[in-house]
Parts: sequence; C-alpha cells; structure tokens
Amino acid sequence: MIQRKSYQQELEELHNSMIRMGSDVEEAIHNAITSLTENDLELANKVIEKDDEIDEQEHKINQECILLIARQQPVARDLREITSNMKLITDLERIADHAEDIAEHVIFMNENGFNVTVPHDVVQMANHTQNMIHAALDAYVERNLEKAKRVAMMDIRINALYNKLKKYFVRQIKLDPNSAQAMVEMLMICHHLERVGDHAQNVAEWIVYYIEGQYSSFSEIRKEVEHDNEQDET
Repeated sequence: MIQRKSYQQELEELHNSMIRMGSDVEEAIHNAITSLTENDLELANKVIEKDDEIDEQEHKINQECILLIARQQPVARDLREITSNMKLITDLERIADHAEDIAEHVIFMNENGFNVTVPHDVVQMANHTQNMIHAALDAYVERNLEKAKRVAMMDIRINALYNKLKKYFVRQIKLDPNSAQAMVEMLMICHHLERVGDHAQNVAEWIVYYIEGQYSSFSEIRKEVEHDNEQDET
C-alpha cells in the first residue's frame, strides 16, 4: 500500500512538472509574439535566454519518465500517461524553439533597420496560435477528451491564414523588390507560427491517446468531431 501511494505521488509530481513546463512554453510564445508586435528587443532577448531553461525541463521530465517506467513497471492507463508525457514534452520543447526563432527574427529586423508594420492577418494568426496552445494545455491539465479534440480542429484556421499570408508576402515582394528581405523575415515568422500550431495539434492528439487508449490522427479526430456536430444539429 505504501509503495502504491508513493507511485501515485510520483505520477502527480510528473503531472505538475508537465504543467510548469507548459506554462513556461506558453509564456515564451506569448513574449515572442509581443516582442514582434511591440518591437521589444528586451523581451525578445528574454525569450532566447529562457530557452535553455525549457530545454533543461524537457531533459529532466524525460528522465523522470524513464525512471518511473524502470522502477514501477506501469501498465495500461499509467503507462499511457507516462509515454504520452514523453511525446508531449518533445512538442512543447519544439514550440519553445519556434518562440526563440521568432525572437531572433525580431532582433535581426531591428538590427538591420527594417521598418515593418505587422499585418493584421499576422496578428490574427499569432493570437489564434496562442489560443490553441492555451486550449491544449487546459485539455492536458483537466484531462479533458472533448477539449483535446476541439484543439486539434483549431489548426485548420492557422493553416488557412498561413496560406493567405504566403500569397500576400509574395505579392508585396513583386510590388516592391526593395522590401524583399523584410518580407521574407515576416514570412519566416509566419512559418514558425504555423509550426507551433502543428505541435499544439500533436499535443492534443497525444492527450486523446492517453485518455482513449489508442492513437487518433488529426484527420480521424476531425471526422469524429464533424460527426458529433452533425448529431447535435439533428
């Protein structure tokens, strides 16, 4: 009985470590986006400095997961939780990497004197990306299946905005070749935001796996959600 209690405590500590890392990653992407929209170099540098700490969190959590499996030999739901966490931290760390990349683009544009007004659609894409990360972390904290499935659907909007912005920046480069380098920097920032959405979608898919016991791809989740919506309307 004492051993089982210790095991449950270890699982809870792991869950809390995941929440702390998720919070730090969410803050990183928020600060990166704010540094872009407000041209805040101090905040951009803060994002870059924070990345090493998030990398260390990933390493520590990964070790905790391996040790839990080795010591406790978990099965069924417990094993799914631990292995899902190992997948989740990889995607969270990737999101932090993209936040760092965005911050580096902000610094580069500033150092090179690029006076770029951030288009409204970029702001919309950034806000939607942040909402998606927040919703994914909420689904993790609450272990909420329906929220996780809804998060997976949110990436559709991000992809649509990214495709729209790619056309916009290409058009701007043709109209004003002198702005080409600045427009390429903005396009790369949008690419990083699009990849953040992909990783947030992965987080949602791993939450679904943990709860349901089988892995469902985005296309499968989308069909299920659309089917549920149709059922609600009838």
